[in-house]
Amino acid sequence: MKPLSVRQPAGDGLAGRLRLAFDASALSLTVGAEEELMLVEPVGGGLVGGIEDVLRRAPTHSRLQAEFRAAQVELATRPCLSAADVGRELAFARVELHEALAGELMLVAAGSHPTARDLGPITNGERYRALAADNPWAARHMLTCGLHVHVGLADADRALAVHNALRSYLPELASLSANSPYHESLRTGLASTRLMLNRSLVRHGVPPAFPDWGSYAAFVAWGQAGGSIPDSSYHWWDLRLHPDFGTLEVRVCDTQTDVADVVALVALVQTLVARLAERYDDGETLPVHDGYRIAENVWVAASAAEKPELLDLDSGARRPAYERVAELVAELEPTARELGAAAELARLPGLAMARGADRQLRLVREHGVDGLVDWLGRRTVRSAREYAWAHGVALPSGDTDGRGQASRSVPASA
Repeated sequence: MKPLSVRQPAGDGLAGRLRLAFDASALSLTVGAEEELMLVEPVGGGLVGGIEDVLRRAPTHSRLQAEFRAAQVELATRPCLSAADVGRELAFARVELHEALAGELMLVAAGSHPTARDLGPITNGERYRALAADNPWAARHMLTCGLHVHVGLADADRALAVHNALRSYLPELASLSANSPYHESLRTGLASTRLMLNRSLVRHGVPPAFPDWGSYAAFVAWGQAGGSIPDSSYHWWDLRLHPDFGTLEVRVCDTQTDVADVVALVALVQTLVARLAERYDDGETLPVHDGYRIAENVWVAASAAEKPELLDLDSGARRPAYERVAELVAELEPTARELGAAAELARLPGLAMARGADRQLRLVREHGVDGLVDWLGRRTVRSAREYAWAHGVALPSGDTDGRGQASRSVPASA
């Protein structure tokens, strides 16, 4: 473990421009999220490449976007003050889009489709066509859905120091959020198949630690000079600096089926950033671990389909993930109280014992893989309604079932 010094003058040129969004930010510790969902057939559960029709039919105020595949849609929130507010926005967005689809398509929230072999077309758009051309294997074989959490952080040097230290918590986030244990109807032996599929694209995985903004700017300029990396939005690491927004963006998490799990993970990310920023402000040099240790620990977290464990980044000792998560929650609880996120953070030890991947495995053991997509679709919308009702969100009228009709394949209470 080695500390990095990141205090640098603002300067001019590319480094200065990249720093600007953080130095000029007045909204430190605001939080927002993007979640990628799948569009599937209400009966049969096959993927449907219908994003263009979905965007046409969605309400004009909706914060919907296309993604790499035409069978995907991204829901995005505005910058919020709390994780609970993020949950309110996503719950409303899920239900509103479900109502707009009128039963013709079903929304499924998970890290990847558990049974599909036909992934459908790439989304029509210059960026997506270029990505497919540059990554032909991924274009044929990859459809993954992630939860991306943005936290605003004022002061560029502070943001870079927190980025470098936050890398060390990617294994805990990967373990807690694992929600894709099946691929093409087969149990993969992984808790997050999505993370492994993502590795088929360049610039995925644990990001480098940058010693200063000049080093980050030099990498951006190098990628642009060779035509390989047009801009920093093509950095698809599990965590990245986002100079366009002045945020740190955590990208390691699988999309969560339950909105309450989304909110717990958002609360963890926001609280981690706040605590690391507080330590930096107190004059502490934040620890920075080697990327290969973090990457090994992410692999341990993502590969454990049951009874997940984590490695200590200093000693290498292996321990149950539940113990590490409980310890982390206790450490962060004072900061979470200040952010109004203590209740959301308290959900995490339970999530460590029963992640999305664990629920999928149990459902398939009890009911078979054929009903899994149907259950995921119903739970995607039902959990949104439950969260909205519990948090005073007025919803569009409609049924409580994610399909718009009764289902008999897997019990709704499963």
